[in-house]
Amino acid sequence: MKTTHLINKWSFIITLLLYTTIYGGLLAQIALGGIQIICGIVLLFQWKKLTNQSRMHISLYWTLVLLYGISWFLFQPSFNDFFFFVYYIIIPMSIAGYFIYVTYQIKKMKHEFQLSNI
Repeated sequence: MKTTHLINKWSFIITLLLYTTIYGGLLAQIALGGIQIICGIVLLFQWKKLTNQSRMHISLYWTLVLLYGISWFLFQPSFNDFFFFVYYIIIPMSIAGYFIYVTYQIKKMKHEFQLSNI
C-alpha cells in the first residue's frame, strides 16, 4: 500500500509541475489517469484486507471515475468555454487528489495497525 501511495503522490506532483506548460500538464494528466486506474484496480484486489472506511472511499472514487467517464460521452465542451477548463483540468485533478487522499488513509491505517500489533 505504501508503494501505491508513493507512485500516486509523485505522479500527481509531476503532473502539477508540468502544468507550468499547459500542454505538458494535459499530457501528464493522461498518464496520471492511467496510473490511478491501475492503482485502483490493485486496491480492488486487496478489498478483503481493507477497513470499511477504506472500502467506502474506494467505492466513492470508482463512482466518481465512472460518472466522469460516462460524461465524456454526454458532454464535449468547446475550447473557448470556461467549462472546458473545469471539465478537462479541474474535475480530473480533483478526482486524482481525492485518490491520493484515499491511498494515504489506507497507508496510514495499515501503518497504525502494524504498530498496534507490536
